[in-house]
Amino acid sequence: MCAPLPDLTGENFSEFVSNPFLPPAPGSDDPHQGLDLALLDPATRIALPGSPVAAILPGTVAAVIEDRFPYGYALLVETPLEVFAEEQLLSLNLPTPIPTREGHPVLTCPTPGSSQLWDFSRQSIYSLYAHLQAKPEIQPGDKIACGQTFGQIGQSGNALHPHVHIEIRLGPAEASFNSLAHYIGNASPEEMWNYCQWRVSGAFQLVDPNLILQFLP
Repeated sequence: MCAPLPDLTGENFSEFVSNPFLPPAPGSDDPHQGLDLALLDPATRIALPGSPVAAILPGTVAAVIEDRFPYGYALLVETPLEVFAEEQLLSLNLPTPIPTREGHPVLTCPTPGSSQLWDFSRQSIYSLYAHLQAKPEIQPGDKIACGQTFGQIGQSGNALHPHVHIEIRLGPAEASFNSLAHYIGNASPEEMWNYCQWRVSGAFQLVDPNLILQFLP
C-alpha cells in the first residue's frame, strides 16, 4: 500500500480526513460512499489545492473521467485480488458478491444501446480518485504503479473545498467505463447507466477505504 498524499502515514492519517466514510443503505445513493482527504493550511485550517495525488495500489487504469458531475476530473484503477496477501484479504473483510439489482428507484438509470455484461467469475478491487485539478495524463488500459503520482488535489465536480475523494469497491475483473455522470442535464444515457452500475446496482460493492489505508507505513 502507498500513501495517496505526501507526508501522509499510518500514524497521522486521521489528520488528513476532511469527510469520513459513511456507507448508505444498499441501493441508496446517499453520501458519503468514500473517504475525503485534504491538505490543510496549518495557520488557517483552510483546505489547499495542488498537492500531488498518488495511487494507493498498483493496477490498470479502468477509466479517466473528464470533469463530469459529480466526480469531476477522476481516475479509476483496477487492482486484481491476486496482489494482496492472504492475511490482507482477510483483514479487508470484503463483501460477498451479490446479483445486480434490477431496479434503481432512487435514480434515473437508462439502459444504453449496448449493455455491458459483467463477468463475476473473477473479482478485483477498484479505487476511484475524484475531484482532481485536471484530467490525468494517463489512458485507460495503462499500468499504474503503487505510489505513482497522476494528478493534484482539486475542486472539480461536486466538491465544496479542495480534496481528493477516494472510493473503493469490489467488482468484476477487467471492467472499464468511458465516463460516469449523473444529476446533470447533459449526462448521456451511457454515462448515467455507468454511474448507476458503479454506485447503486450492487455489481460494485463498497469497501471501507480505512481498511485499505490501515496498511500504510
